[in-house]
Order: sequence, then structure tokens, then C-alpha cells
Amino acid sequence: MEEKMAVKKVTLFTEKPLELILGGQLSSIEVAYQTYGKLNAEKTNAILICHALTGDAEPYFIASEQSGWWQNFMGTGLALDTSRYFFICSNVLGGCKGTTGPASINPNTSRVYGSQFPNVIIQDMIKVQKALLDYLQIPHLYAVIGGSFGGMQATQWAIDYPDFVNRVVNLCSSLQFSAEAIGFNHVMRQAIISDPNFHGGDYYDKTPPLQGLAIARMLGMLTYRTDKQLTKAFGRAIKTDNHFLGDYFQVESYLSYQGRKFLERFDANSYLHLLRALDLYDPAINYANIDTALSRIKARYTLVAVTSDQLFKLADLHKSKQLLIENGVDLHYHEFHSDYGHDAFLVDYDFFEPRIRAGLEED
Repeated sequence: MEEKMAVKKVTLFTEKPLELILGGQLSSIEVAYQTYGKLNAEKTNAILICHALTGDAEPYFIASEQSGWWQNFMGTGLALDTSRYFFICSNVLGGCKGTTGPASINPNTSRVYGSQFPNVIIQDMIKVQKALLDYLQIPHLYAVIGGSFGGMQATQWAIDYPDFVNRVVNLCSSLQFSAEAIGFNHVMRQAIISDPNFHGGDYYDKTPPLQGLAIARMLGMLTYRTDKQLTKAFGRAIKTDNHFLGDYFQVESYLSYQGRKFLERFDANSYLHLLRALDLYDPAINYANIDTALSRIKARYTLVAVTSDQLFKLADLHKSKQLLIENGVDLHYHEFHSDYGHDAFLVDYDFFEPRIRAGLEED
């Protein structure tokens, strides 16, 4: 069977460094990206896909036994129609899937960044994405689409580059993270930082903080799903080879498996930096206030909420909806229930397909 396409890479900010919002700078930023479909002659069908917290530049694998994180959503005739649009997706700044992050080599020292990697926020990530589009000679975006952390990126695109974006499709993401959600992220960070193998973030020549990272992921998984879905899948079933203080219940075994699986594909430092970027997201950064920021949006804005979402709660989505309306945004709002909770935007195609199509409709 044909192998999946190799991820593309380009080095940006080679002549002038990227000045970061929270201070510091980065130069010679390597960006991993992938494209799907064909850019039309007028260059009017380009859509930027912004991935969620631990995603990557490959939402879709063509003719491969592997699956991308949006595999069932992309393809000819599907919600993300590759016969109609030209899709671009890049790994975010600070990630660990090909774009410059803490595990990358600092060109100024020829050593791994580790603890010396600067703090980055969503506004910085957007600047890198814009530089990528300039490199690809994309003059305008038909749409920006993203779920969760990606939805925040999509929103910021419409704020920072209002004349560059026609449509925004934000799936399961509010304009700011709640206190409870920040609290979850704090516990996850502490699990990693408290791991004796963390070494202040400089662990790349040592044993990495695997236990802390696995525990952090287990907690994260509980915020992505719902009690109803977990009850349906596991209930109070007990493992036949259980350990009294370990994986005694099936649900515990599932969480342990997810923690171990995460270790194969993610870096602890990247997780720490991206979690904090999620916490710190504020559309008002660089503007007088949030009203000033939101009033810049010219794009048609689609916002989709899941009533059972335990990470981005419905109350926070309602608050975001109200703020967008008050600031004159052309808002198209949808909400529905899914047993999958926050993860619904990754798996519930039947629910999201019509909302995504509507968000991408011609004016």
C-alpha cells in the first residue's frame, strides 16, 4: 500500500527573528506542514486548519493504513472536501512534531533548547503560520478552521488579520479558558514538574519525565470525555488481572493505556508550554480591550458548542457567543449533545459535518 505523504518542512525567520509577545525572540524557525487538495488558479480556495493541543501537521493520511487526527472528516466529498479546497496545516510553534519547540536545537548555541525555550502564546503561533502562508504565496484564506486549541488560533487569525480571512469555523472553543480548566492544567503541569526525571526541563540527555507526563495525560483524558461515555464503555467492570492499588477497574486500565501511548508521540516540555499558551489565551492581548479586539473581526464566524463538553463548558461558550454578537461579528452559532464531550469534534462526524459545511458555504 502507498505510504503516507512525507511532512514538508521549511525554515522561516532566517533574516529577522520573531519577536515574541512575552519577550525574547526566535530565529531560524523550522515549520512542519502538510497540504491537501489543489490551489486554484485564482488562489481563492485555501483553508488553514489549526490543530488541537497535541495534534500535528497531518490531519489526514492518503492511501495509508495509519489514520490522521481528522481522517474521517477529510477527503473527496467529505466535510473538508479535498476536491474543492486547498488545505494547509502546520504544527504549532512550541510543538514537538516537526516545528521548532523545546526539543529542537537552538541555532545560537547548537544545543537543545530545553529549559531555555522562551514562552510562546497563540499570538506568536499565528505569526509563524502567517509567515508560512507568505512563503507558500497564499494571498488570502477562504477560511480558518480549528477545534479546541485550534479554535482559539482560528479566532485570533480573524482578529489579527481581518482582511486576510473570509470565514472562521471554531469548534468547541471559548474566547478564554475558565478558572476550572486552568486548574486542570495546573495539576497536569505539576505532575510533570514533580517527576524526579524532569531536571528543570533539561532532560534530553537523560531519562525523560515519563511517569509525570503519563499522569498528566490521564487527567487530560478525563476532561475530554464524559461520565456517560465512560460509563457506557467501562462501567464498574473489573480487570481479570487487576492490581488492587493499580489498574483494578477497566476504566483505570484505559487511562493507563492512554498515558503510556502518549509517551510515544509527545514531549513533556512541549506539553507544558502548550498548556500554558492555552491558559493565557486572551483575544485582547495587543489591543485596548476584548471589545476592541473582537470588533476587528470581518469574517463570517461559525461557533459550534457541545452541551456535554467538560473542558469548554457550555456557559463559557454562551459567554463567548454574547461577546461576539455584542461586537458586531457575523455569528452563526450551533450547539448539540454528544456522549463524547469535548472530543466530539474529532470523532462525531455526523454531528459536525453539516455545521462545518454550513460554515464553509459561499456567501
